[in-house]
Amino acid sequence: MRTAALATAREIASLSPHAVRAAKRRLHQAVARDAEAALTAETCERKALLGSANQVEAVRANLEKRLPNFSNPLIPTGSPP
Repeated sequence: MRTAALATAREIASLSPHAVRAAKRRLHQAVARDAEAALTAETCERKALLGSANQVEAVRANLEKRLPNFSNPLIPTGSPP
């Protein structure tokens, strides 16, 4: 079980930090909202992410068959992950 949890954690850590935060927000909001409000919130999150530096980097990395190098403005440069 621990091995699976660590594998999942590594997979999440490899994703765009902005997309992970947006997904977490949507999960938390989904519990407190009706379906229409949840879909509206998801649409807003997607619009905010579309065209962002990390979204563009994800597409480029995929096309170039390499790992993405995401920026994370909430963590100062040079800080440990």
